[in-house]
Amino acid sequence: MIFLLSNRGPALVGFWPFGFLVALPLGAIVIAALVLGFLGGLAAHLPKRFAAHRRANKAEKRVTELESRLAAAPLQVGDRQPTILP
Repeated sequence: MIFLLSNRGPALVGFWPFGFLVALPLGAIVIAALVLGFLGGLAAHLPKRFAAHRRANKAEKRVTELESRLAAAPLQVGDRQPTILP
């Protein structure tokens, strides 16, 4: 907000295909560009983030399933408990 108030000087912004100019405060132009860049980066990042989250949830379910199967499996005659060394 301070940046916007400090840079109130008008700057001409042209919208090329339409052929008209608009005078906007320089601070507003810079802040709008930053917000649009942030939203574009967020839009590019979110699909990958959601896919990674789905893969992690699937892997956690698989680990839980394998751990329960391992706990339910009976020990066979030749099996020994592992020796823990210091």
